[in-house]
Amino acid sequence: MVLLPTAFFALLTLRAVYRGGRTWNDHAVAAVLLGCFAISPLLWLGLEQADLQHPAWALVLLCGPASICGLFLLLDRRKEVGPIGLFIGALSQVALAFALWTGLLYLGWLPWALATGEGAWAWPGAALALPAGLALWGGLWTAIRHNAVVEVPLTLRGLRRPLRVVHLSDLHASPFMTGASLRALVDRVNRLSPELVLITGDLVMPFSEAHHAYLIEALRGIAAPTFHAPGNHDLPILSTLAAELSAIGQPMLVDEVRVVQIAGQAIELLGLQFHWRQSAQRHAEALARLPAPDDDTITIGLVHDPRAFAWLPPDRFDLVLSGHTHGGQVGTDMFGWPGSVLGLFGLYDQGRFVRASSILSVHRGNWHIGLPPRMGVGGEIVLFTLSPPA
Repeated sequence: MVLLPTAFFALLTLRAVYRGGRTWNDHAVAAVLLGCFAISPLLWLGLEQADLQHPAWALVLLCGPASICGLFLLLDRRKEVGPIGLFIGALSQVALAFALWTGLLYLGWLPWALATGEGAWAWPGAALALPAGLALWGGLWTAIRHNAVVEVPLTLRGLRRPLRVVHLSDLHASPFMTGASLRALVDRVNRLSPELVLITGDLVMPFSEAHHAYLIEALRGIAAPTFHAPGNHDLPILSTLAAELSAIGQPMLVDEVRVVQIAGQAIELLGLQFHWRQSAQRHAEALARLPAPDDDTITIGLVHDPRAFAWLPPDRFDLVLSGHTHGGQVGTDMFGWPGSVLGLFGLYDQGRFVRASSILSVHRGNWHIGLPPRMGVGGEIVLFTLSPPA
């Protein structure tokens, strides 16, 4: 009762994925989705082994594959969704999270059950409360914390006056990151009265590369001077996107320096290109071509990939802003302390890091519905209140 409908939903979903693109990233998405779809038939088999199969359970198990399929079909429509679509998107995030957490549970459960021969090897039983609880709480946390304002006070040498700077990243305009969502984000940014807004890439995604006029219109509403750096999802349409942003007075800095004056304070903004390969070498070559900053200029680097912080000269920037990681994607923020799976491996996942005299701030991202789902990490609007040394 579950296998054939799940296979049907999986095929529809894969069709939508590959209509969005056929890069290695799309292949990785397809592989993750197939793993998620496999959970429902596996649980149905477990119910059969435990003699608990019932049509009601089949309907419950099919809700996940159906909502995930709905997510990608709505993405493939390339039109902004309404309330019903947003509900399907939210349900898909819980379903994806449950499938991923359950997959991790099976990694421990299956060897133990097969080794001991006790009970139904495919039915973890009450242990399923753990992935279900994590998925539900993670989804609720993401909704509660979406675009929460996080104020970060920093003292920067060379600064002569206080300065308010907003950092955004990973907007991923899509049918689920609608014009209304983006306008609400811009309104919240404007209410913070920043003197400068910096956005570190991934403005679009495969399903919005050709349909993102609402993104540009929303960004047009930002009141403060605004500058961008490119992310990996921006690369396929980078020249077009840069021209559109330039037309609304928001330069895209691609291996480029701009010095802005804010009430007599000079600030150097340096945006670096995103590279999939040889990033360290290419960043070094770009920096070698660009002029060195003046001694009395605050220097802020905009680079989508936070790994670059380890490669950049430690004395080149006062502050480096990045995104890309979505806060580590799977995190512990929902339990009251910041952290993520990426952080366990020593990667720059979220928050602030210090190297020599330079500070890195990794943004948790403003995107909130898609794949992989956010699990325990909320989006944010980062407001830096920068101050001169005492």
